Amino acid sequence: MLEYLDSLSASESDSDAELETILLYLRKSKKKKKPNSEYLKKRNTHGEFSLNKELCDERFINYFRLNREEFKEVHTLIQPIIHSEGCNAQKPIGTEEKLEVFLRYLASGDSYKSIAHSYRMGDRTVSKIVNEVSRAIWKTIQPMYLPQPTEEMWISIASDFETIWNFPHCVGAIEGKHVVIKKPNKSGSLHYNYKGDLSIVLMAAVDAKYKFTFIEVGPMGRFSDGSIFSICELEKKMAGGSLHLPSPSEIPNSENIFPYVFVADEGFPLQINVMRPYPRRSVMQNFENKVFNDRLSRARQTAECAFGILASRFRVFRRPFENKVTSVVDIVKAACVLHNYLRRNSTVTSDIGQNESNENLSSEQLVQIQRNLSRSLNAAFSVRKIFTEYFNSVGSVPWQEESVSLRHN
Repeated sequence: MLEYLDSLSASESDSDAELETILLYLRKSKKKKKPNSEYLKKRNTHGEFSLNKELCDERFINYFRLNREEFKEVHTLIQPIIHSEGCNAQKPIGTEEKLEVFLRYLASGDSYKSIAHSYRMGDRTVSKIVNEVSRAIWKTIQPMYLPQPTEEMWISIASDFETIWNFPHCVGAIEGKHVVIKKPNKSGSLHYNYKGDLSIVLMAAVDAKYKFTFIEVGPMGRFSDGSIFSICELEKKMAGGSLHLPSPSEIPNSENIFPYVFVADEGFPLQINVMRPYPRRSVMQNFENKVFNDRLSRARQTAECAFGILASRFRVFRRPFENKVTSVVDIVKAACVLHNYLRRNSTVTSDIGQNESNENLSSEQLVQIQRNLSRSLNAAFSVRKIFTEYFNSVGSVPWQEESVSLRHN
């Protein structure tokens, strides 16, 4: 064929139309797809999507982490976005099957190839579906179940923390976790964290009922200490006064003015609106400081419980992500939004973890961020001091002395 084309181009009497026809034929023949294997052709009859229709309700929940009604509701929300109308495929993959593929990936953490094998589709197709559905879930569900915070919302959260966890004027527990990933191409040491893993950081604020009120995904794992929080959007809004936190006010039976605060561990700097525990040297012989640390730790465990429930429900967090970083960000955001959606009717008691699917986090995933060693302002120390005095006077609770004794003995 090539020799024939060369002869055509060399001849002055050749027709240009004939040459163009042959070239067009060659281009079309190159683009012609290989026929699907017999295995892929049986997707509609033997694929997992077809077989899952036989699942009982209990197995359906275990398989996808949503019950059938929740599946239908989420599907209704994202269907217009992931609909495949107008695609080139003769039999485009349906929207319900796409949602199933994504939820199965979250629930199991299996590789794309494993899921592609069971659903009888290509692994690249699975990759595209996961990316498409994760973005659709964030776009449609985030405004309802992870909205921008308002002053009324903060006041409601503070009321829950006071009622359930005995920490007044607390508007959330802040926590940061390293989400372990596979090394991106040409990334150098950007994603290496202090434990030697490659990761991106998931920064979150959690309310009294284990729901996320703020998430930010993406800072590279090499950032540690205060640098992670300092570049976080939550801290920027807090410093700029655009977080809509309520104005400081009195707490009943106390004459002091208390700001509304987040609680955090040693990985965060002590600030006027961020309370962290006293360091070990300050609690060795100081019972009042021990009481403060105990009360703060009790409220702060809501964040640990939220991450534990997230990793227990969606086992994709139990192994390193092998996706591109941009895809990991979308998947993590979608998982956090679904976590909030599934907790919309959940109740919480003061018994931490009671009746919750909360498991200990894997040592290889959702790793704790490194401790913070930055200096704090004197005003922040003063705020912590008035909370300490309150917890050891009019704000004391009957069980705190026994709790401190158990924790420190």
